[in-house]
Amino acid sequence: MLLKLLIILNIALSTLVYPFLTTAQSPAAASGQTAYNVVFTPTFGGTDSHIFRDGAHVLNNAGTLIGSADTAQPDPYPENCFNDGDCHIARAFSFRRGQTTNLGSMPGGANSETSWITPNGLIAGNSQNGMKDPLSGDWNMHGVLWKHGELIDLGTLDGGHLSIASAVNSSGEVVGLSLNSTQDPYSIWGFYQTRAYLWKDGVMRDLGTLGGPDAVAVRINEMGQIAGSSYTSFTPSGPCGLVTGAFLWEDGKMIDLGRFGGTCTTVNDLNNRGQVVGSSLLPGDQLQHPFLWDRGKLIDLGTLGGDFGLALAINDSGFVVGLAATAENRFHAALWIDGKLIDLRALGIDGCSLASSLNAQGQIVGLSSPDCSFDELTLRAFISENGGPAVDLNSLIPPNSKVQLRNALFINDRGEIAAVGAFPDGTHGPVLLVPCNGLETETGGCSNAGQNLHPQTIQPSSAVPWASDVASHRPRFPRMWSTAVGKFSHSQPAKD
Repeated sequence: MLLKLLIILNIALSTLVYPFLTTAQSPAAASGQTAYNVVFTPTFGGTDSHIFRDGAHVLNNAGTLIGSADTAQPDPYPENCFNDGDCHIARAFSFRRGQTTNLGSMPGGANSETSWITPNGLIAGNSQNGMKDPLSGDWNMHGVLWKHGELIDLGTLDGGHLSIASAVNSSGEVVGLSLNSTQDPYSIWGFYQTRAYLWKDGVMRDLGTLGGPDAVAVRINEMGQIAGSSYTSFTPSGPCGLVTGAFLWEDGKMIDLGRFGGTCTTVNDLNNRGQVVGSSLLPGDQLQHPFLWDRGKLIDLGTLGGDFGLALAINDSGFVVGLAATAENRFHAALWIDGKLIDLRALGIDGCSLASSLNAQGQIVGLSSPDCSFDELTLRAFISENGGPAVDLNSLIPPNSKVQLRNALFINDRGEIAAVGAFPDGTHGPVLLVPCNGLETETGGCSNAGQNLHPQTIQPSSAVPWASDVASHRPRFPRMWSTAVGKFSHSQPAKD
């Protein structure tokens, strides 16, 4: 089984149709809830656009949104398209104040994508380079940095053919994974050793491992601390391939954060205080709990009485969000504050939810689903204010927006939200939700921001509406997640 790379939950979505949700008017004003304008991001002539999810910083406090958008050109690798279910060339973009910038790709490369934007506008991402792996024959890509309009190739380690950029800080330090040229039967990615790296000032540095052959770096903060996951030995692990631990790298040293007794511990996020969150298996590898690592101490955040939990994001106040299983093993969005667990529940009669992002003000966003399989296109995006009940974001946008908000991915400190929307013509893509800031109309709505609307009703779509998140070129999250989903969802009573 392969180790998690970019905090990507391996949730596959089906092609079931969700009826387009419309309301006579937004209840935002009556409820005292903030209403939102919907700003649509264009494509480059293709049908869909894409965005990283689950805590990746795709929106900064200046209001710049990053993602990738389809062109009309077919993907040159139809046997293994860059985005599953979508065989068009996609190019990385940045979007701010209605203006879209095509960030381009490496010379010879068709597709590119973004993964992280810093407060000062530096962007990390990945680009194909037109080359193929000599062993697998698959296409290659390199991590890249967009800095002041320039695309910088980060290269690879020790003659490797592929690197991935997962995060960058305001100093231009980039982290991720790189393959080297050593063949590895336990490889996290493909056939070669996978190593965590730090790229700085044109030099890519191998961060080493916790004792095993492979490691990945998933986060870097403004202080230059790095968090990630690493094989700790060559001892087998069912969920993760080999026994895996979480690490914090600082001052040239990789620190093992510990474990709860199982064989797999992985990192999801890191804040600017050096606090790390993730998940760890308990003895026997049947139970998984979320953790907070703080100043040398690994803290079990607990669950809502169930067997499973994930800590997905942490802000600089130390507030943590994610999901926790109830005693009935249904997954609920969860907030942890100073060791206290708050159940954010789900929307309406939905059985399950997860929280993916929170800002400095304690606003939380995520998604709600009818059941814990997360395999139907009945997802709805939500917002929670300071641990209060989840509110459907579809009820807080103008009724003429003609978009179904499936998933709220990230919220910045201005309260702007990056979300994934499904459109009436069956396409999907990122949208930016901008608070109306007191400009709500007397009917409780607010006008849209001038972008084109989608006038048709939603039709069945074969496209997966969650971005470049389940693409075949990515290593998959450990079976900790999908095993738990399968185990718990099949044991639950059917819903009406």
